[in-house]
Amino acid sequence: MSQLFTAVYEIHSATIGRPALRLNLVVNRETAGVVGTTVLETVTGEIHEMSVRGHHMEIEGGDALQAIVLAGTPPIFSTADESPTAFQMLLVLPTAWKDGQACYKMSLGKIFPRIIDVRDGIARAVLPETVY
Repeated sequence: MSQLFTAVYEIHSATIGRPALRLNLVVNRETAGVVGTTVLETVTGEIHEMSVRGHHMEIEGGDALQAIVLAGTPPIFSTADESPTAFQMLLVLPTAWKDGQACYKMSLGKIFPRIIDVRDGIARAVLPETVY
């Protein structure tokens, strides 16, 4: 198996009316590093994108679990007031990278800051989009 691979997830809350999140990640098994982007779409149609970095780890126990811990890397010179300022996520994958649970928090805005906090996220792996 390759030490470097892509992983794409769509994450929806079990609660109706919550935002949708899409993760586009590159995982390096050799270094346990993860990099990529997260795109959050609110129910009003707002779209917020942020670069993320993190780590992949295996959780020992009766069943093998994979976990990805991510943190946002906001741009240094952000111009828009509603840009994301912070992001944190824990993604636990019990079924060979296909689906799992996620909880995440994203902070938005500088003048009128707000926090989107999802603790009941359901993650589903999707195929990476092909660019022609």
